[in-house]
Amino acid sequence: MAAELLGGALLSAFVNVAFDRLASFEVLDFFRRRKLDESLLSNLNIMLHSINSLTDDAEQKQFRDPHVKAWLFAVNEAVFDTEDLLDEKDYQLIKCKVEAESAHQNLTYKFI
Repeated sequence: MAAELLGGALLSAFVNVAFDRLASFEVLDFFRRRKLDESLLSNLNIMLHSINSLTDDAEQKQFRDPHVKAWLFAVNEAVFDTEDLLDEKDYQLIKCKVEAESAHQNLTYKFI
C-alpha cells in the first residue's frame, strides 16, 4: 500500500513539474522559433489538468479496483518515460548552449 501511495505522489509531483516546464521560457521560445501552433501548448496544458484530476481519483479507487490499479501503474510508466524524454530534451538544450558558447569563445580568441 505504501508503494501505491508513493507512486501516486510521484505522479502528482510529475504533473506539477510538467506544468512548470510547459510554462518555461525555453518551451515558449521553442514553439515560437519553430513557428509551431501555440494552441498545441494550450491543449497540452488542458490535458495535464485532466490527467491530474483523473489520477487523483484513481489514486483513491486503486485500493478497491484492481483494474484501476493496473491502469494507474501503466500511467506511471508512461509518465516516467515522458519525464525521461523531457530530461533528455533539457540535456540536449544545455549541451547546445554550452557548445555555442564554446564556439563563440573560440572565435573570439582567434580574432584577438
